[in-house]
Amino acid sequence: MKNNIKKTTFNLGTTYTIGSYILPGSLTEYIDTHTEEDLKVSIKSCIHVVEEIKSGKLDLGLIETPTFHKDVMAQEWLDNELVICSKVKISNYLEKDELSRFNIICQPKSSPIQKLINKFLTQFNIDNAIFNATTQVDNTTATIQSVKWSKPNIENPTITIVSPLTIEDEVKRGELFISRIKDHEMHHKFYIVYKKENPIPIIQNLIDELLKYKLPH
Repeated sequence: MKNNIKKTTFNLGTTYTIGSYILPGSLTEYIDTHTEEDLKVSIKSCIHVVEEIKSGKLDLGLIETPTFHKDVMAQEWLDNELVICSKVKISNYLEKDELSRFNIICQPKSSPIQKLINKFLTQFNIDNAIFNATTQVDNTTATIQSVKWSKPNIENPTITIVSPLTIEDEVKRGELFISRIKDHEMHHKFYIVYKKENPIPIIQNLIDELLKYKLPH
């Protein structure tokens, strides 16, 4: 006899890097196995993921930057790094004063990822005004595409600051290049977020399993 029991839906919210570059493949299968429900994934900004956790529209969130709320619990998850991405080959490690010749593509100052980047630059005593020129675009995809379609210019290269996960394929094909600021690497954590009320067992079990998850090498 055919089983007509309808499965429930597990609503997962992620930010761009996680939803586009970490979740597809093994992590999706990993989550699907441990929820035993239909999985629905929504890719949103950190702010929107946290808002929808708070409202109950999402069961669990995976975010890139520390965007918190008093009604939402956040737990450190995976390590991530931010790097300088360029279309032309530049030094693997850059002195701080070299940044003055670069044209940088960035996101709005109010965006969580740009706040994180600016926090790193401030810690390194690097003024945002140091760059040769600054262009602002809406999201991570737009920053990467802006670099990819920029005119090659070895004197004033166009750069952006992103997770290496987002440009892994382009780097392998030699279309984009990675650099770092000498003695100042930008490491941070991804976070698991969920409603502050005691999570139901299926959510708590998934959180426990996600904390064991390691990125494939």
